[in-house]
Amino acid sequence: MVTVQSRIISIGMCIIEVIWLLIAQTMGSTLLLLPCLACFLVLIVWAAFQGMALPTLLFFMPFASLLKFRPGMISFYTVALLIVYVIYAVKGIKNININHMVPGLALAALALVVKTLYGYSIDNSFILFFASILLVPFFTRELREKYDFYYLTTCFTLGIVIAAITAQYLVIFPSIRQYIQQLEHSGIIRYSGFYSDPNFYSAHITAALGGVLVLMLNSAKKRRIFWLMVMAVMLVYCGSLGVSKSFLVIAVALTLFWFFALMLERGKFTVKITILMTLLVGVAFLLASTIFTDQVAMFLARLSYDNNLADFTTGRTRLWNQYLNSLFGDPKLLFFGKGLSNVLLNGRGAHNVLIQCVYQFGLLGLSLLAAWFVCHVRTLLRDISIGWKHFAQIAVLMIGTLGPWLGLDMLFSDEFFLMPMYVCVGVIFLSRQDEKMESVQSNQAEVKQ
Repeated sequence: MVTVQSRIISIGMCIIEVIWLLIAQTMGSTLLLLPCLACFLVLIVWAAFQGMALPTLLFFMPFASLLKFRPGMISFYTVALLIVYVIYAVKGIKNININHMVPGLALAALALVVKTLYGYSIDNSFILFFASILLVPFFTRELREKYDFYYLTTCFTLGIVIAAITAQYLVIFPSIRQYIQQLEHSGIIRYSGFYSDPNFYSAHITAALGGVLVLMLNSAKKRRIFWLMVMAVMLVYCGSLGVSKSFLVIAVALTLFWFFALMLERGKFTVKITILMTLLVGVAFLLASTIFTDQVAMFLARLSYDNNLADFTTGRTRLWNQYLNSLFGDPKLLFFGKGLSNVLLNGRGAHNVLIQCVYQFGLLGLSLLAAWFVCHVRTLLRDISIGWKHFAQIAVLMIGTLGPWLGLDMLFSDEFFLMPMYVCVGVIFLSRQDEKMESVQSNQAEVKQ
């Protein structure tokens, strides 16, 4: 009961805080914004001590750009994330494996040496990145306690939907308009919530959508399936507002893998029929909606301008070739990178997180980052066993969450650390589903005996 009450209180306070934030930024009132940001930090600290920081952080992720005094300043969201890291590090230092610190410190040392040799200065992004590298694994203390994957995905989805819808209507107010990017070209209007890039905006949506689809595969209650379908429809609608081709590609891939996972499920015939029928009703509703048909028309208009792969990827293939040519043409850069410095090739990012990692850390640094990541995931998923039968569902999670990274520069963002944790909570959820099934089968065997 206490856990249920904590969940309700937490999400209620998040909604109140967001309403306050939107009012303060819309009015451009520092007197309203200052206590609002202070209360946000208090809320995050309270959530951390309650063991519910991740749902709160995912809820506020779409509002991160608003959690600051003015554009260009560091977001209070990043500050809050660091506070949570420190709280969990202090509380869990005696009960966690710290093997991740070896590759983490080695990577930091490598980056510092490279940065010094190039003459680049140490900036906030460098400090924040390596603080996260060393502290984020301590987050494991909350992943299995007071909330489940359904609650986490609900918080994430609710934040996305509120941000996407309110941004459309608040764009008319000059004070908050500076945080809202609305692109218009040849009759195509692209929204991105409170993010400046529709592709970053849609990356949140596909991550939440992947979680919703996995939950649908593992839900037997019709009421929960209905609400999950509502969440899926809302996410698809919000994603379509960005008219992002990457969203379209990821959404199609999610649907195909989800359908494959559904067919692999043994039994559950009634559940399968319920899910498919609900899905068909949802699709029919979307196709019948005038708003959604307008978005389809804009998607088709964008695709009509594409004559080759470079056009379809909006020039990303050219960027990838430029970065690869630069890397292979400079052995020092290929092996040691740029030392995590805000240095771009021809003024443009790589638009691919793997290429970005090699460009910043080199192959040597990439191997250290991979070793850190393995240690991090092993810490988050300690004592968790997962069967091959969940391969398709894990693929759905990873495609939705990490798929957009193939076309985005995520290395300097908070999502680089939070999204893998979201996937891990999903994997823990699937593992617990196996445990529940084994328990039911064991009880049934005992009854027969």
